[in-house]
Amino acid sequence: MKILIPHVPPTITRQALTEVIQAALKPRWYFPFHNGPAVTKCKLVRILDVDSGAIEFHGLIDIYPDDKVNKTIKRLNGTTINGFRLSVRKWIDRPQVPDGQSRLPNGQNRCKRRSHLEISIS
Repeated sequence: MKILIPHVPPTITRQALTEVIQAALKPRWYFPFHNGPAVTKCKLVRILDVDSGAIEFHGLIDIYPDDKVNKTIKRLNGTTINGFRLSVRKWIDRPQVPDGQSRLPNGQNRCKRRSHLEISIS
């Protein structure tokens, strides 16, 4: 399952973000012969607003198994990285519908989005 960490520091690397998430995934007690949850993918998303020149960085992380996501979100919410306070939430896919517009998971029309964005993923 994916989680989204909006507004991460622009200086953070994928490796550093993965280490922060892995630290939150560690159990508080040591259990021998127990495979705990793990980060399977970590991506940094850079969003440039061409109109204003503003740049945002977001983290998109895959965690396995899915049942550990809620606990990870609780542990990460409110923590700070380089002075940036984290606000973690589950990633919600907004699938395309036949008319080409995105819809929210509950069937509503897509929310208002900013135009002229350049998105790059690393």
